[in-house]
Amino acid sequence: MSAIYNGLEFRTQLEAQWAAFFDLAKWKWWPNPTSVGNWRPDFKVAFDCEHSECNDQHTLLISVLPADAVKDFDDHPCSAHNYGVQGEHGEWLADGGAAFGNSPSVTRWEISHGAGGGTEDVHFRVDDADALWARAATLVK
Repeated sequence: MSAIYNGLEFRTQLEAQWAAFFDLAKWKWWPNPTSVGNWRPDFKVAFDCEHSECNDQHTLLISVLPADAVKDFDDHPCSAHNYGVQGEHGEWLADGGAAFGNSPSVTRWEISHGAGGGTEDVHFRVDDADALWARAATLVK
């Protein structure tokens, strides 16, 4: 069932809530970015990074599924894009593929960060993620 957030129609309530969350977290976002092989991400997002070895921001291509556990994404195409997403012509599309489920606790991605990197989730990047998630739910119709 579709849902409306900020005048935009989304395929699902969950996608609309994530869009509202991205705005509240001050992440830039774009719906339905280009496909990557057999994967059609739901969002591209960009968020700031002040680490001296990063380029001021990180980008993710995100799949949103009504999942209650990160392991539900194990076989999803988004999980095949750790540490970078390249297009069909070798162009750089994002720092990584990401899985976003039913809450900030059901999120996961792997990107390079600083001199290293690793697995991250929404709580790693957004201090008040649960409060913003609850508020985002009130903004969707």
